[in-house]
Amino acid sequence: MNMLMLSCKKAAELIEKKLNGSLSKTEQIQLTMHTKMCKNCSEYENQQSIIDEMLRTNCKTSQNEQECEDLKADILRKLMSEGK
Repeated sequence: MNMLMLSCKKAAELIEKKLNGSLSKTEQIQLTMHTKMCKNCSEYENQQSIIDEMLRTNCKTSQNEQECEDLKADILRKLMSEGK
């Protein structure tokens, strides 16, 4: 059972991993269970999804793709540093 319980920090890491790639089945289950019980992480996941979608949409129309990638990386760095 302890394997299924995540800290909020680990949940945030999995949320980022989910947006930037894919989760294993175990990680999907862990994250789903955590976000169903944790309102803050659920809201964080929703906010990150919105930010990710806005960046993807804006970068598709951008003239400079590298600038968009740099912006994404900068946002992720700032979010991760605030969570420490």
